[in-house]
Amino acid sequence: MPRRIVASALISVAVVAGLFVLGSSLVRPVMLRATVANQLQAVDLDACAADPAAWGWGSGGLTVFAYDRAGRSANPAAPTLEGDLLAQARQGEAAFGAPTDDLTVAVVPMAADGPCALVRTSSANAARILRPHLAGVLAASTIAGMLLAAFGTLWLVVWPLRARIAALAVAARGVGGEGFQPRPPDPGPLGQLAEILSRSHQRIVETRQALEDRNRALEDHLAGIAHDLRTPLASMQLALELLAAETADDLRHEARRALADGVYLSALVENLHQATRLRHAIDVTAGETDLGDVVRRLERRFAIVGRHADIAVAAHAPDGPVPVACTPALAERALANVVQNAIEHNPGPGHVAIVLTVSGGDRFCLTVSDDGPGLPAHTRASLDRATFLDEDARTRGPGLGMLITGEITRRAGWSIAYTERAPTGVQVQIEGTLRRAAEPG
Repeated sequence: MPRRIVASALISVAVVAGLFVLGSSLVRPVMLRATVANQLQAVDLDACAADPAAWGWGSGGLTVFAYDRAGRSANPAAPTLEGDLLAQARQGEAAFGAPTDDLTVAVVPMAADGPCALVRTSSANAARILRPHLAGVLAASTIAGMLLAAFGTLWLVVWPLRARIAALAVAARGVGGEGFQPRPPDPGPLGQLAEILSRSHQRIVETRQALEDRNRALEDHLAGIAHDLRTPLASMQLALELLAAETADDLRHEARRALADGVYLSALVENLHQATRLRHAIDVTAGETDLGDVVRRLERRFAIVGRHADIAVAAHAPDGPVPVACTPALAERALANVVQNAIEHNPGPGHVAIVLTVSGGDRFCLTVSDDGPGLPAHTRASLDRATFLDEDARTRGPGLGMLITGEITRRAGWSIAYTERAPTGVQVQIEGTLRRAAEPG
């Protein structure tokens, strides 16, 4: 495209220069005849006939003298008449000689006979007059031609093409999105490209809708499975707790390991169920939860699990209610994941402490501390930056449970931090605002 534009400009300049030269060649004879005609307007034939010896004048390159048909002049100051011009003038037509000495000479028949039958005029050559200005005129014409060509190219080619390409770029950026605007039919390659973009957009939208429908169906199916597994898993966990307490020493280790697997499987099913709800963008803050009750329930539940894993679980919570704006099931799942994670990664014997405090009357702080081996640096970095909806984080980062905890706390407006404890262990701290402070009255 740039080459075509440059070629168009060069051709336009060449055409303008050619027209200028051609026009100069065509105008020159017209200018010559006009100059002679202007000189002849001052010829007084009556005065010439009255005194032919004195008639005529000369001033620089401008001269006018009279001659008879033989080419003789009565005025001694008259120059010799050119033979070729004389012969042509005798035939009754004006004769124009080639410029000599920068002069233009013409012999014009004025009468049939007599001393004033022919009149010779000479004037400065028009080409000589125009020559000093010719370069400037040609340069000005060339520049004008270039500007005209450039403007014409911009007006007729570049601007319309740029507008079409810009509109096509806008359409291309919107392919697959809600802001896509199909372009109207447009002939040529750009129209074909716009049609391809429209078809691509339609295919992307249809494919995305199909994937969303399939994912929604899979999530609903998973939620149904998780819901159906709750009761049998709870029964199995209770049976394994009793079995681990009453089994002989040689089988107790296997029973405890089975209990740990059952607890993990039960938590996994619950996390999958809550993950499905979170994927549907539910409002985490729609309900109200008493964190004090949640902490006490977690202490009772995980004390049994911890005892079989040689982990002592203890909790402390204020006597009064600690209400927060969060759906009860999601709040409990977020805290349970932290406690279970502390037990699972502690080889024992060890301790897990759950402490809930209220400060300033409007803030709560819940800490879960353990004396296990701690968190590897890469795992802790993943927990700090991972989100539940981040596919990379879910496939290569921390476990699903901690991701769900992070997502719930984020949506509830709480903060969560992970700190290394000395000499070993991890402290998870969750802070937020109490409901009664956020919603007075």
